[in-house]
Amino acid sequence: MKLIESIDPVVMQLVIVPMVVIGIGLLLAILTKRVYIGPITTMVLTISYNYWYFTSFFPNSELSFTMISSWCIIFPLISLYLSWMAVLQPHIVKAFFLPDPKE
Repeated sequence: MKLIESIDPVVMQLVIVPMVVIGIGLLLAILTKRVYIGPITTMVLTISYNYWYFTSFFPNSELSFTMISSWCIIFPLISLYLSWMAVLQPHIVKAFFLPDPKE
């Protein structure tokens, strides 16, 4: 808990959380070869993080629907796109990362 509290909240919200939740969702989508696993996992992880964040840092406030931030919608959409690219369009991903053959 002390480690997470020592991280700047802006860095946590804009760098660490997106990379972790989208990365785990994308990894599970690739391992299961099912596109829908990525966004579902990302949404569950993001909502879990928001729930933990609000109950840890604002313990006296009651939880409401407003605890679901826009990240809970945006991150699964990004995960859906990346899962679709990785699972259904792997040749595009390979072509992007492999260098052009030299003549």
